[in-house]
Amino acid sequence: MTRFTEHMRRRFFAIPARFWASLLTLCCLSLTLLAVTRSLGVVIVSDSYGSRRVLITREEDPHRLMAEAGIEAGESDAFYYTAYNGSLASLSIQRAFPVKVLADGQEYVGSLVSGTVEKVLTLCGVTLGEHDYTEPSLHEPVNEDTVVTVHRVEYRDTVTHESIPFETEYVYTSLFYRNRSRTVTLQNGSEGTNEITSRERVVDGRVESSQVISIVETVPPQNTVIKAYAPGAPVSSLEGPPVIDGVPASYTAVYTGRATGYSASRGRGASGLGLYYGTVAVNPALIPYGTKLYIASTDGRFVYGYAIATDTGGALQNGTALVDLFYETYSEALMNGVQQVNVYVIG
Repeated sequence: MTRFTEHMRRRFFAIPARFWASLLTLCCLSLTLLAVTRSLGVVIVSDSYGSRRVLITREEDPHRLMAEAGIEAGESDAFYYTAYNGSLASLSIQRAFPVKVLADGQEYVGSLVSGTVEKVLTLCGVTLGEHDYTEPSLHEPVNEDTVVTVHRVEYRDTVTHESIPFETEYVYTSLFYRNRSRTVTLQNGSEGTNEITSRERVVDGRVESSQVISIVETVPPQNTVIKAYAPGAPVSSLEGPPVIDGVPASYTAVYTGRATGYSASRGRGASGLGLYYGTVAVNPALIPYGTKLYIASTDGRFVYGYAIATDTGGALQNGTALVDLFYETYSEALMNGVQQVNVYVIG
């Protein structure tokens, strides 16, 4: 053994035992600290209000981390925990903000981190009817300055009635050629009725607009009908060939003779055909039943018009009269009396 080695051995054994004990304790503490450090992590806790804490902890549960950081989260707040590579992590707390909702005369408040008007209504338990709407609209995003107003909309139908005025119609005839100022009221007029349905749009209890959605005529008006004189206007409403200068455009024969007038309570003539303006009595041996005729006075002041031979009588068969003109009233038959007429046979 060399002198140096011996020297070192003596110095080693000369170190007090207390030193070796302290050194051993220090080593153990270092190893323990190293083990603890490896099991801990750094967590940065922050919220949207600007609060920030740095934690050295082995904790990963967000609620416990917030408790360690002394940060309280509200019921509607959202938090996001993110672990990075190694021992670094972050806990971000997004604070909910209140949004005011005005509906049905009440104020509601919903708290949320983000979302739309529709989400706020759901949080507040406010529902919309079929026609209700909101300002801002349902799909608009909200922020802490948003105030949502709910507008209640309903439609009301009201029914009113409106009078329909009647008009005056004139039926012209040459029947009154002897008294041209005479008129006869055939029908008195009466007003009709329209049923009008209007629809009101009511927003928050106020009528915003109104429009008519239907008009139904429940009672038709009845016009006043007056018979009055007009030159050349026929008594009969039957139609035939055009009349030019008082003469039909086509005819097969013409007879001139005495015309009389009659009315009858029975509804049919001797031929079995009906009686009305435009039916006349004739001598069927001269003018067969069913023949179409055109009849006008020889001076042109009176026009009976187109007619059909449907009846007969004694004066016609013995030649006292050429034709007997049917009128609907006895007074009309008397009014025209006896006159000379041209009877055109149409066919």
